[in-house]
Amino acid sequence: MMGVFGRAGRLLLAFLAMMALTGAAHAADKADAEMEAMMASLGKPGDFSLAAPAVSEDAASGWYVRADVGYIPTSSASLSYLGLPTGLDVSGAGWSLGGGIGYRFFPFLRGEVSIEYLSLGAASLTPIGPGVGASATVGLASVYWDIITLAGFTPYLSIGAGFAIDSLSAPAALSPAGNSWEFAWAAGAGVSFAVSSSFSLDLGYRYLDLGSPSYAGGLALGNSTAQEVRFGLRYAL
Repeated sequence: MMGVFGRAGRLLLAFLAMMALTGAAHAADKADAEMEAMMASLGKPGDFSLAAPAVSEDAASGWYVRADVGYIPTSSASLSYLGLPTGLDVSGAGWSLGGGIGYRFFPFLRGEVSIEYLSLGAASLTPIGPGVGASATVGLASVYWDIITLAGFTPYLSIGAGFAIDSLSAPAALSPAGNSWEFAWAAGAGVSFAVSSSFSLDLGYRYLDLGSPSYAGGLALGNSTAQEVRFGLRYAL
């Protein structure tokens, strides 16, 4: 009988020892996991840590909207009447206001559609003097190549094509005509700066060809162009 109890006692002691070892191993594993979690939490920007934060200069893909204002230091077009050159140029300065929506296909390539109103200022019939006001509403589909991003700055090139609704106001004696729809194209360059992951500031130059509009009453403008300096804001959706 004592042999039976002795064997049972030894089995019980062995079982208890095994349970103690299992518990210790489990506790060690839990401590290791807690240590790994604590180390992973280090490395946040601004912390003194063992792991440096990962920083990427690549722009995210997706939709964005933009708004722009611009200054037009110069615009020009040659004036003709009844198909005959007058030897006069319509020239002036003005401003622009527009907006658009775009999509970034790759970190370096994005497409965009935009609409913009250009006031070409109090244009003059040189050397006669003031008398003609010119403006245009321009819709473009454009492609932008973001060349490289360094410290948040991204230089780019752009090209686009679309339409221009050229408007002309002239003295009543010249039978002002109103509007003329024309093919338009543009080419530009500039640089943007990423203020945050969503907002970017944009400063650029753009050359616009507004076509050669003809108006009722015999007035026509040949090779109508404008140069813009634009400041804009982009917001990633």
